[in-house]
Amino acid sequence: MKKTLKMIFGLALALMFFLSAPAMQSYAYSTIPDYFDFGDATIAIPAGGSYKMWLAATYDYVYFTEGATSDATYLECNYKRDSGYVTFHIGADEQGGNVFFHFYVRDEKVPNQDIHDCVEIYVQNRQPVNQSLQVPIAGGKVGTLSKDGKRSMLYNDKGVAMASFSLTMGNGRGAEFGQKGVESNGANYFSVITGYDNCTPVISESDKAVMLANGYAGVVVNGKFVNWP
Repeated sequence: MKKTLKMIFGLALALMFFLSAPAMQSYAYSTIPDYFDFGDATIAIPAGGSYKMWLAATYDYVYFTEGATSDATYLECNYKRDSGYVTFHIGADEQGGNVFFHFYVRDEKVPNQDIHDCVEIYVQNRQPVNQSLQVPIAGGKVGTLSKDGKRSMLYNDKGVAMASFSLTMGNGRGAEFGQKGVESNGANYFSVITGYDNCTPVISESDKAVMLANGYAGVVVNGKFVNWP
C-alpha cells in the first residue's frame, strides 16, 4: 500500500513539474540549427511592407542581402546571441523579385567565418520603374528623363542635358528612387517611388527654372505631389 502511494505521489509530482515547465518554441527551419533557428525559411512580403520573424542565434552574427535593389530593404535586428523577433523591411521601390538575407556567424567563439544560412523573401506587388522615360517638354517636343545613380536628368529632343534633380532624406542624405512616369495636377510632375516617404526633391535654381519652363512643377513621391523647393 505504501509503495502504491509513493508511486502515485511520484507520478503526481512529475506531472506537476511537466505542466509547470516553460514551453520551448523550436522552429528548426535552419540547415544549421546549432547556430540559427528561423521561424520561416521563405517569406512573401509586398514591396513597401515588413514582416516579423522569430530568430534564435546561438552566437553573434551579421547579415548581408543578395538581390536587393532598394537601400530601404534591410533587417531590423540586434546582431547578438539572442532569441526573439526580427523585422524584415522591403523598400517600396524594391525591384528584386527574390531577395536573400544571408546570416553569417561572427563570434570570437567560432573561428570559422563561413558558417551561414539564409532566408528567402519573395517580393510581391513590385512597382514598375524605368531607367529612361520619354516625356513631353516645351514646344510640343519629346524629351527623355534618364536615371543615373541617385539623380534623374532631363534631356531635350536632341539628347542635350537640360536639368536634373535628386531626392533627399534630410541631413545631406540622398535617397534611392525609381522613375515611374509623368502625372498631371495643373502642371506636370515626375512620378517616382522610393523607400522613404518623407523625401523631398533637391534641385538648383537654374535647373528649377528649366524644369518650370518645360512644364514641370515638381515630383510625385510615393503618390504625394511635392513642388520644387
